[in-house]
Amino acid sequence: MHTFQSTLRLGVSVLLIASSTNSYGQNVATAQPNSARVLADTPTSINSIPNASAATSQLILGPADVIRINVWKNTDLSQTATIGPDGFISLPLLGDVHVSGMTANQLAQDLKSKLASYVVNSQVTVSVVDIRSRQVYLTGQVGKPGGYPLIAPITVLQLIAQAGGLNTFANRKEIVILRNVGGNVQRLKFNYNNAVHGDPKQSISLQPGDTVIVP
Repeated sequence: MHTFQSTLRLGVSVLLIASSTNSYGQNVATAQPNSARVLADTPTSINSIPNASAATSQLILGPADVIRINVWKNTDLSQTATIGPDGFISLPLLGDVHVSGMTANQLAQDLKSKLASYVVNSQVTVSVVDIRSRQVYLTGQVGKPGGYPLIAPITVLQLIAQAGGLNTFANRKEIVILRNVGGNVQRLKFNYNNAVHGDPKQSISLQPGDTVIVP
């Protein structure tokens, strides 16, 4: 009797294991078709962009950009700030300061001038921590989908390379760029195979807000 019960339990265990996997050895409870898998878009740090610090020093600042202000030997005035929708940041002593439309270098000189009444011979530096006012977006079958700061002119091919290239099953001939022009969304087609062979028609420069979809 004991042997029969042990055999029965073993048979039930084998049956449960077999029913929970398909013919490919996948767990049925967790296996999903490729079409149901969604790659989460993650923001890309500006520190991961080659030569970012040199390029951002001349970048025009805009709303939502994050900047770091350092006043030498003055920790109270040194801080990280996010530019508001109106283009202003709030600083100790100076109050609200309009910074949108300036470069980081121009802002450093402007703050130095404004602080002259409070700090003698102040040394001010401004660096860009995160660019959010100028972004392009890459989604679909690429190595690293997400938002990328547009700190210098870049083509679709260069963006894909920066994102780690295409995945194995990417449709290289049906890539689409979505671009908002005057409130209307345009669809621009991009053929990766033609681009890598030097087709000048595929040298498409991206604009802020563009979304590249790789099916």
